[in-house]
Amino acid sequence: MRIGVLCHNYPPHPGGLEVVVREVSRRLALRNEVTIVTSAWEGTAGCASEDGMTVHRVPAVHVAESLGVPYPFPLGRGLASAWRALSRCDVLHAHGSLYWGSMLAALLGRERRPLVVTEHVGFVEYSSPVVRGVESFAWRAIGDPVVRRAAAVVACNERVKKWLEERERRPVHFIGNGVDHARFAPVSRERRDVLRTGFALPRDRPLVLYAGRQTEKKNFPAVLALPRDRFHLVVCGASERKLAGLENLTDLGILPHARMPDLLGAVDAMVLPSHGEGFPLAAQEAIAAGVPLVLLWDAGYGAWLDPSVPVSIHHLGELRASIERLLDDPTLRETVSRRERRWAVERWSWDATAARYEELFESVRGMNGRG
Repeated sequence: MRIGVLCHNYPPHPGGLEVVVREVSRRLALRNEVTIVTSAWEGTAGCASEDGMTVHRVPAVHVAESLGVPYPFPLGRGLASAWRALSRCDVLHAHGSLYWGSMLAALLGRERRPLVVTEHVGFVEYSSPVVRGVESFAWRAIGDPVVRRAAAVVACNERVKKWLEERERRPVHFIGNGVDHARFAPVSRERRDVLRTGFALPRDRPLVLYAGRQTEKKNFPAVLALPRDRFHLVVCGASERKLAGLENLTDLGILPHARMPDLLGAVDAMVLPSHGEGFPLAAQEAIAAGVPLVLLWDAGYGAWLDPSVPVSIHHLGELRASIERLLDDPTLRETVSRRERRWAVERWSWDATAARYEELFESVRGMNGRG
């Protein structure tokens, strides 16, 4: 089967969705011909063979990136060759309903080429009414037509699934993301000390990790406001946060995803207070690594994670007490770590996720439009 994958960003662009696309697609490529069409990023452009797949990176402008919105605009060069490559595919798989790649896939889907759309976040309730207005318009103008054109729609969050079913009046499949629990695994105390030295992190203080972009929904200000007299905060996932000189804080900026297993191995706990997510890959990786996780709970996570596995909180006011309780109680940290690791190993697998997608692609193959 020839599968065309469209995503607005792809590695080396940082982000969890980018990793999800790569991990699923590279496993599909073991038995299928996979072509990926995405935006160029920081000089990485053109057509290349990677992980057994053909990757087309179309030049694009990332002006919205500085605003915390990863929404690239293609410049046009390279689109023709990408269109030809996608036209030869049996099935198209678009990630996100609002992006240029999804619109391109919807157009191609008119030619008896079934489209599967994975919607990761749905509608995000930003605090700004202007931003919500723009988002609402984008869904009416772009998202709804793309979803209507799709032969099948997928969500990786139960909240997003229900929202789409109510909005579009159609069934939505649930397929959860996997995790590489061979790479993301607990480490020994001796290994942890080596890793801390490699990142130039303190070895004599508890370390709490925050990983995320500089966007409103990540709730980073709530983490930054926490008193750090009892721990050292380690931050990564964005550049130019202007945190230099702050006491008991290390900002590692944007790290390659390949270094995340080592960073998780270096810390004592992780905090993830974001809202409006699909299901953050960073949360799954921390859980697989057995890093005690303080997670702002979203009911949409319930199909893929029991709230009793990490340390789940229901409002940001619980952040401080939850972190301090973990840091004060080594037995609790060990209990949470073992519980998380067991859950990840027993229930999450990239191979299983890719197999679910392959089964869905086969079921819609040859269909045209909504199925």
